[in-house]
Amino acid sequence: MQEEGILGDGSLCMFNVFETTVIWDGQIKSIEINESETDPLVGMGLLDGYELNIQGFAGGLVTIKPLS
Repeated sequence: MQEEGILGDGSLCMFNVFETTVIWDGQIKSIEINESETDPLVGMGLLDGYELNIQGFAGGLVTIKPLS
């Protein structure tokens, strides 16, 4: 399956879409994967119900934890 997506610069791109399962917070979850030729990204759908913390400097920590 293919799906159109909007990139960070506002341009449109076609992605191949695959379904897979991941272990997220100790539970098996079905998700869609959009294939791209860039670094891996985590979508907002997977982060729903979680807090994302990013230290904005080279080598900074990135933490994801459930909202309480």
